[in-house]
Amino acid sequence: MASDWRDKKLYPLLGILLLSIFLYFNLGSNPITFPILWQSHMDFVSANSTHFIIVNPRAPLENQSTFYINGWNSYWLMQESVWAGPSRSRVSKMLKKGAEMGLTVCRTWAFNDGVEPNALQISPGVFNERVFRGLDYVIVEARKHGITLILSLVNNLSNFGGKAQYVRWAQEAGHNVSSSTDSFFSHPMIKDYYKAYVKAILSRKNSLSGVKYAEEPAIFAWELMNEPLHPVPLLPFFR
Repeated sequence: MASDWRDKKLYPLLGILLLSIFLYFNLGSNPITFPILWQSHMDFVSANSTHFIIVNPRAPLENQSTFYINGWNSYWLMQESVWAGPSRSRVSKMLKKGAEMGLTVCRTWAFNDGVEPNALQISPGVFNERVFRGLDYVIVEARKHGITLILSLVNNLSNFGGKAQYVRWAQEAGHNVSSSTDSFFSHPMIKDYYKAYVKAILSRKNSLSGVKYAEEPAIFAWELMNEPLHPVPLLPFFR
């Protein structure tokens, strides 16, 4: 009797429950994630005069290993990591392939500003946790494959928000801001928006590894802006 009950009712119910949980986490607002209990060891990279070194605290300075930069640009890693499944698999495969090719550094975006569904910063200081978890995943996967990251923090162009979005936020808040996107560099409130964003990124505690971004050796460098351009052509000054 007990065996019939398990076969006919208990096991099907458990199956439905597990399927429901799987669909919720993978098709709902939050992809399924589990904390990382162990990460491979990685030392920080630092500058030593004219070259980069891998900082080994257990070795004297003269015995530090030289770090050679050989890298590529994949701006889309965070966007592809927002959802579980094939998208995250693509990110993992890219980082794995880079490591297999002997590459050491990947430049990618740590920004997406505005109101689109996959924006990281929805409004000044307000973040989409689901997208932040996508960036968490990128960092964990990079470390897993021995890749270090250059994280870019805002776009000079209007794609994915950029400095134009910061100007719009200030205007919407009632500040007297020029319509020029170059107000990003001079207006006090916009500068405060950006400083607060940088602080939020640096102090972020990875939801998977528990490591703060500022303390993560897989982050090689921070790029303050993607493709910055001087607002005034410089060529006449050099003639």
